[in-house]
Amino acid sequence: MRRLVLGIMLLSPPALADVAPPRPAPVKPKPAEAKFPLPKDATGGESAPGGGGKIVMHQVPRGRDAVITEVRELLKKGGWTVVKDEASPSGRAIRLEVKQGATVIKASFTGDATRTAIILTLP
Repeated sequence: MRRLVLGIMLLSPPALADVAPPRPAPVKPKPAEAKFPLPKDATGGESAPGGGGKIVMHQVPRGRDAVITEVRELLKKGGWTVVKDEASPSGRAIRLEVKQGATVIKASFTGDATRTAIILTLP
């Protein structure tokens, strides 16, 4: 009798509806992201939904062109090699692929004259 009651309680829809799905643990930044030179006023660093911790987004409260120029200088000073430097087909984003040693990171810069989003794709 006890098994029957337990089975009914476990299989009934209200019992299953009360259980919340587990939340994923926050993803810590990888060492590659810590090495990528970001402007000092960059904020964020959250993992993008669905990116599995490999896509990280930052915000900068300045125009895109100024931020890209600054990051290019920081990359050069940090010993990074720019492998690709191209505009997106729509022209609304600039895409860089940079390499330092065996580490390759893709960075996209999008935004307008007042703010910039930096999207990093980590190895």
